[in-house]
Amino acid sequence: MKPTEQQLKVLQGYLHKTLNYRETYEEIYDHILSAIEHQPENISFEDAVNNIINGDFGSAKNLLKAERTSKNALVKDCLRKFADYFVGCFKAPSLLYTAGFALAAYYLLSQMRFGAFITECIFAVMFALIIFVPGVIYLMRLYNMGYILGTIKKSAKDRLFETLAGMPLRIFVILTIWVYTPFYKVWQNTNHYSATVLLLFGVIYNVALYKLYRSEFKNAAIAK
Repeated sequence: MKPTEQQLKVLQGYLHKTLNYRETYEEIYDHILSAIEHQPENISFEDAVNNIINGDFGSAKNLLKAERTSKNALVKDCLRKFADYFVGCFKAPSLLYTAGFALAAYYLLSQMRFGAFITECIFAVMFALIIFVPGVIYLMRLYNMGYILGTIKKSAKDRLFETLAGMPLRIFVILTIWVYTPFYKVWQNTNHYSATVLLLFGVIYNVALYKLYRSEFKNAAIAK
């Protein structure tokens, strides 16, 4: 059976209303298109679609169950990628760049006296790493996904990416409340080692987040 353009629009509209996420919409839509070619010509398009849905998914209600399973798999895969990108900075050959950055950061910090002005400058850099950079990456993703200047079905990975981008801010707020003082004053009582470690992990976190953002659009380009 070869569906007409009008029949395809009906199918797209049905799946668009039934499913929540773009990835599962595209996956199930492609699955139905492939399976419908093997349906007999002497039945209606609606019956053919129902046969596929009932035969491959059990029922129309099970489409949402299949979507939840697919979403969980996508989220788990994203978390694995993010962890791989983060840990990868401590493996060769990236380890050389990580070590070089850590040594350079420690040298620069060790040459500074933690007076009020220098302390606040370091705090400003850390603040940017903790809040500004992840926020920019998050907004870049929203823009390139078409959420800001267009309309597009949401992704199953939206919530996870939002959580990862907002995690540094949550940690920052917790630390601020925990010490009961403006966070930059902690630097007055810290040492160069801990300052270097915090700076290093802030940079690596943002690198991993950026790589995760880039991989999403790289995979989309390959799929097209």
